[in-house]
Amino acid sequence: MDTNIDCYFIIETFKLARRGEGIVSPNPLVGALVVKDGKIVGRGYHKGKGRPHAESEAILDAGDEAKGATLYISIEPCCHYGETPPCTDLIISSGISKVVAPIKDPNPLVNGKGFKILMDNGIEVVTGILEDRAREQNAFYLKYIRKRMPYVILKAALTLDGKIGDPKRGIYEITGRESLEEVHRFRNRVDAILVGIGTILSDNPSLTVRLVKATHEPYKIVIDPELHTPIDAKIFSERGDIIIATKKEKANKKYTNATIWIFKEKKGIIPVKEILKKAGEFGITSILLEGGSHTFTNFINAGVVDRYLLFYSTSFLGSGVPFLSSPLKRKQLETRVKSLGKDILIEAFNVYRNN
Repeated sequence: MDTNIDCYFIIETFKLARRGEGIVSPNPLVGALVVKDGKIVGRGYHKGKGRPHAESEAILDAGDEAKGATLYISIEPCCHYGETPPCTDLIISSGISKVVAPIKDPNPLVNGKGFKILMDNGIEVVTGILEDRAREQNAFYLKYIRKRMPYVILKAALTLDGKIGDPKRGIYEITGRESLEEVHRFRNRVDAILVGIGTILSDNPSLTVRLVKATHEPYKIVIDPELHTPIDAKIFSERGDIIIATKKEKANKKYTNATIWIFKEKKGIIPVKEILKKAGEFGITSILLEGGSHTFTNFINAGVVDRYLLFYSTSFLGSGVPFLSSPLKRKQLETRVKSLGKDILIEAFNVYRNN
């Protein structure tokens, strides 16, 4: 086994899988290659629920060349009947002799069964290559399939002195164009964007995907316990479905063009975990949390934020709204730093190594 060659082709499957961002939920991102004598003879990626799976696309693309070839795939092949037939059947019948996949699919209907079926039919199976990268690419799916709760990404644009805005200055962009484009790329990847009522009242955001090519429009979730969202707010005139999370029973009458989730308050707030549980039941696998400071603080204190995207400008604001509304307990996270024009993006995230 040449690990370097296997790594190269697995990285290529990750690139293919990314083409499905924003369209495959609640399924995983999957890319697949059929390789024979060191040459790629078939390619495929998952294009959405009910559509052909990546491995079947790659094998069909390879045709007769699949016999005796190696299948590289970014996650374990499926082995059950759903909206498509089991991919293991096609892998076996095609004559594939070896399968390389970084991780198991934790779906209880798969979870190692796909690998076992292949090995029982004389196919060599190699796993564990670039495992962490595979888990990161499918972080949304891996969390959702295990906990039925969405993966939560907190996004904030901050000045160097930790401010996210200043009501006295009105609405203005803290960070530059490159940072905004990165935010819109993340919007296009997730199932939903969530804000608190304070953000609606202060910024009147549209919460749409605009600065990159949109493959879908995420749900727009507003936490609004007292129903203060204006009926002429931008979210109602833009693309995308709206969800209002509130404690008021009369919400259905006020917002006829929105889905209403009604919760009971605890200690003066709607419990964050109850919102996420409802979102999971609704089929939402990922949420981009965009503000404001009270909402950020409540989600962090609830221990539900999986990843942070902190976009820092190179300016000081002086006065203004702080990133968080109250102090937090100390927590150590893994980080990455990236330059975006004049801005700096700090990514901080939990890594679930035992998924």
